[in-house]
Amino acid sequence: MPKDFRGRWVFVPAYLAAHLALDWISFIHEVAPLNITPWNPPAGLMMGMLIVVGFRAVPLAWLGLMVADLMVRDLPVALWVTAVANGILAAGYGGAAWVLRRRLGLDPRLAKLRDIVLLLVGAAMTPLAVGAGYIALHTLIGLFPWSDFAGALLRYWVGEVIGIAVLTPVVLVALRGTVPRASWRGAAEMAAYGLLIGVTLWLDFGPLASAQYEHFYLLFLPAVAVAVRHGLAGAALASAVTQGGLIVAIQVTGVETARTTHFQLLMLTLAVTALLLGAVVSERRRVEAVIRERQSDLDRASRLTEAGEMAAALAHELNQPLSAAMSYARAARKIAKLEQASPRLNEILDKTVVQAERADRVIRSLRDFVRKGRSDPAPLSVGALIADCLALAAPVAGQHSVSIQAEVAPGLPAVSGDAVQLQQVILNLVRNAAEAMDSPDPRLRRIVVFAHPATEAGFVSVGVRDSGPGLSDVVERNLFAPFVTTKATGMGLGLSIAHSIVEGHGGTLTSERLSHGETVFRFTLPIHGSGTDFDDA
Repeated sequence: MPKDFRGRWVFVPAYLAAHLALDWISFIHEVAPLNITPWNPPAGLMMGMLIVVGFRAVPLAWLGLMVADLMVRDLPVALWVTAVANGILAAGYGGAAWVLRRRLGLDPRLAKLRDIVLLLVGAAMTPLAVGAGYIALHTLIGLFPWSDFAGALLRYWVGEVIGIAVLTPVVLVALRGTVPRASWRGAAEMAAYGLLIGVTLWLDFGPLASAQYEHFYLLFLPAVAVAVRHGLAGAALASAVTQGGLIVAIQVTGVETARTTHFQLLMLTLAVTALLLGAVVSERRRVEAVIRERQSDLDRASRLTEAGEMAAALAHELNQPLSAAMSYARAARKIAKLEQASPRLNEILDKTVVQAERADRVIRSLRDFVRKGRSDPAPLSVGALIADCLALAAPVAGQHSVSIQAEVAPGLPAVSGDAVQLQQVILNLVRNAAEAMDSPDPRLRRIVVFAHPATEAGFVSVGVRDSGPGLSDVVERNLFAPFVTTKATGMGLGLSIAHSIVEGHGGTLTSERLSHGETVFRFTLPIHGSGTDFDDA
């Protein structure tokens, strides 16, 4: 159904054609003088359309009723009476659809058993209310006496209820796209169900039929089987097919009108049973799928917990040898200065001490983050943060032969965050970008670390843009899920940890694939003192 009636010039004639065709097919065993039929599928089509589109489609529903009355039913009343009567029907059904969806919360996708129950209750009450007005109008103009009012209303109500119960679920199921997919196996299965329905109808109406029609209840077997096998979608289709077969059988065998009404009441029972069973099966499958998803999330969380505990233990075990390495490096630097070693050696030892001290800070910071789940915020200069990251990323750039540049907007305010953890986020993104570069052209082996004001007030946007091949479909679908990686030696935790760190800082980490092939990862950081600082309690 086109949203907001876009493409209405296709939808409107399609609806009118469907309404007219259904009215022509179902115009059998009509009861004069109103030509009421035992089965009225246009009511089901109209109700489904009004539930999906809303009250604004009431004029279209009225037009469909007018076209059908003028071209099929040929009612023996003045045109204005037909127009007013159809206005009562269209407005009544439109109001009922509005109440069901807006007031009672009916989901047009019929996702839950509650939705089916609401639809069936509406199918029972709406024809009774609007039918009373419809029949009363024709009684007032003298089309038939008031003594026939109750009988006419009952016949009208039965036809409308069956039409809604059988066809409206088919309309809604088709609109939500949950019709069973076509396949050879599915076609064979549906053919078997159709054959079973045909055999049952033959037993009821063929040479072996009796006046009691005791074989009718065999029709419940294929309906129940399809409902259990395919849920609500299968139940709705099976009910409509069975209804169609029943109407054809009644027409071919020439069953009298009174007996037709009897069959329609039995068909209503079958339709309601199949729909309720199909809704229960669909809801159970949906709940099972949610449980499986939650179980998968719990398994992932358990693995992350184990990885966090392992990381904390590893950080603790590395602390002593790292402290020893720093002590040795500092001692070597002092000895080199006392013995007046070469300036080159002194420079290397100074860098060794600096990197060892940084490694110690990284391990301590990440260990606290894993154990406490929080960080220690402080005002940080974004430009200085990125400059430090570029200096630390120099070995990565040399190893992968890429160029790394900075693009920092002038006048950016200080942000609130943990410098060590944010450096790890940026370095992880830079490392991933460098490892993804596969072009031999040096101009295409370029990484840009940028920072500029975010679109969201109170935040600064920081990110990494590369000219690599982009993300694979597997990684893009599970971008921040742990243990998802395309690297032979990767663990798939880098982006997951970076995502957690950014969220812990009160920001968001997202990715974007640009039209000319570049990939951008950007995250937001709260401006220090803006009132959006993350809570470290």
